Amino acid sequence: METILLSGNSKVNLRLILKLAKQLNVSAKRLSAEDVENFGIAISIDEGLKSGLLNDIEKQDFISMLKQG
Repeated sequence: METILLSGNSKVNLRLILKLAKQLNVSAKRLSAEDVENFGIAISIDEGLKSGLLNDIEKQDFISMLKQG
């Protein structure tokens, strides 16, 4: 599976891309600002784990804190 992310300022053009994706039988989803932010946080957590700056317990604590807030 391959994934691409597209970002643009024109809602009309983005709707056109989503419509084209549907016609091509390609899965597409519009992401909210919160979705994008959560995605960025997940990448940061993953990078922290890989670098050793964040261990598994710290990761779980951080995720729990995010869910509460």
